[in-house]
Amino acid sequence: MQKVKEEFFLSVIFVLKWLSLGMGALAIIYFAISLAYHRSYYDPLMKEYELEIAELNKKKAEEKASLDSLKLTLSQIQTKINILRKTEIPAAKKAIALHEEKIESLDEDFIDRYNPFSEKNGKAKQVYEARNKALDYKEKLDENLEDLRMTQAVKAELKFEILEKINQIDIFISVEEHERERVGTGALGVFPWLLGILGLT
Repeated sequence: MQKVKEEFFLSVIFVLKWLSLGMGALAIIYFAISLAYHRSYYDPLMKEYELEIAELNKKKAEEKASLDSLKLTLSQIQTKINILRKTEIPAAKKAIALHEEKIESLDEDFIDRYNPFSEKNGKAKQVYEARNKALDYKEKLDENLEDLRMTQAVKAELKFEILEKINQIDIFISVEEHERERVGTGALGVFPWLLGILGLT
């Protein structure tokens, strides 16, 4: 009787062992099929997101290159403005003042000095011509300064627009990366669930 019980228990253990092996094999087969299905579905999505992210990064690099070039241009414009304001225009004003002093030193009547229609001769003519050239040069410098300031304003607005584009691209990249991570988690299929059951997570 004892021997019959032992054989019965051995048979039960043997059956349970093979059942567990069979269940394990079925679980592995199910996992493999599920993983293959998920990968066939999610891999193209992953590649699509990766391509979109790569394209966005390319656009961002292009915008950054444009921004760097624009910053260099703005720096050059500011340098020219500083030279005009601090050096060239003050020098032109000083030259005009010197010419005015020379005119004041000429032996002229008050009416002749301020009459635009009076003819100048000799030294007086040369002094007035030099003064007029200095005035024209100063006017040209003022026009250059105004043009540079207008260009600077336009470039500054363009810089702001480029920075806005870069910020928008960063937002799009963040969204695409989040979606890629979500899809990547889905591509694992039942793998996280299986690891949880096995106590490996």
